[in-house]
Amino acid sequence: MSALGLFPVDLVLVSSEIPRLVNFTIFVAVLIYLLRKPASQFLKSRAEQILQALNQAARERETAKTKLREIESRLNRLSDEIEQIKANAAKEAAAQQERIKASTDMEIEKLRAFAEREIQSAMNAARQELKAFAATQAVEMARHLIQRNITDDDHHRLIKQFSQQLNEVQR
Repeated sequence: MSALGLFPVDLVLVSSEIPRLVNFTIFVAVLIYLLRKPASQFLKSRAEQILQALNQAARERETAKTKLREIESRLNRLSDEIEQIKANAAKEAAAQQERIKASTDMEIEKLRAFAEREIQSAMNAARQELKAFAATQAVEMARHLIQRNITDDDHHRLIKQFSQQLNEVQR
């Protein structure tokens, strides 16, 4: 027996599969030939799209990193800004308190001056009333004294003296 005779069934199977294998190879070669350009263009286009998407993602990532750094920087400065605002508020409150105190002191001084003027005015009015009262009382006392101490002769003599003074004034 020959080497081929040992496996007669296998050889028949292989010989019937060869045309199919050749047909499949031709079919694949024709497909590759026909689809090479469209497949190449599709793959090239797809690769460009993927590359553009990667580039866009890289740009967006850098933009996001920049924004993140800005936000972190602002957050770090925020506590400093808060302390600055607190310090400014404390200074402003102290200044406002000083303005209020100065305004209050000025109002107190105005009220004090007004009260002193009112007191002085009231004192002057009281003095005037007292003087008027004293004058009225003096006149009343003088009238009583005159009525009590002057006689009819003194009365006639005074009238005569007054008329002489009037005559002298008329001349």
